[in-house]
Amino acid sequence: MATHDPSTGQVWTFAEADYRYGSGPLRIRIDRVLASAPIQQDGEVWYEVEGLEFNDQGTVIGPRRATIRASRLPAVRRNSSR
Repeated sequence: MATHDPSTGQVWTFAEADYRYGSGPLRIRIDRVLASAPIQQDGEVWYEVEGLEFNDQGTVIGPRRATIRASRLPAVRRNSSR
């Protein structure tokens, strides 16, 4: 995972094992974490996020909702449900 501050509009990269459901790395600018609805799966906590997905060249793919392992989410967003 990249170490950027999401409040600045940074794009985060998550490994395939750290999000559900897709293949390859996920590159997303996180706009919202649905923190009020954590998901228990595989003995871990996961959160749904909403944001804008990018390809590896930095081109916008479009809006994306994904379920991401809580331990990989940016700390400043873990408790945000804005």
